[in-house]
Amino acid sequence: MKKDEKEIFSQLKAGDELAFEYFFKSYFQILYNYAAQIIKDGNNAEEIVEDTFVQIWDKRKSIELHGSPKSYLFRMIYNHCVNYLKHKKVRDKYEKFFIFHQPSPEFQQSISSFPLETLIDKEFQESLDKSIQKLPEQCRRVFTMSRLEDLSNKEISEKLGVSVNTVKTQLLRGLKRVRDDMKDFLILLFIRK
Repeated sequence: MKKDEKEIFSQLKAGDELAFEYFFKSYFQILYNYAAQIIKDGNNAEEIVEDTFVQIWDKRKSIELHGSPKSYLFRMIYNHCVNYLKHKKVRDKYEKFFIFHQPSPEFQQSISSFPLETLIDKEFQESLDKSIQKLPEQCRRVFTMSRLEDLSNKEISEKLGVSVNTVKTQLLRGLKRVRDDMKDFLILLFIRK
């Protein structure tokens, strides 16, 4: 018997993590394939789908469904892909600028002894620590165990006594928030390449 996805989506809106996991498991791969087809980039397609699910969970209470959950998910992915392509166009423009406007070797030599990289690395670490501390408690524990202690999702689920899917959900939320907090540093790191 086919599940009533509108009913499951109502449960998701009410905060039911199992309902969220149902959509995540049922649609992740097909949405990934759809996004990869639009943007022609597997890594970023995966990130788009992950970000979309994080956004759905974070904004679940305010979501107004005017059709099937499936069409809603595809529409969200399509919109995120269009935004990605717009940003990529701008990013590519700046990348070309930096490629063709590199400082001279003499200038690079003159600043190489200046501890700018050390300063940036220190500020980056401080900002990262602050960002991690701002995460909700369970999300912070999962993020720290995964990214700083290098534990697998299975190991984290056993240590915290939660499902692997809960670990994945919390990790996705943590990654999205930290990535948003650190976007200015990522621009700096890109320029330093």
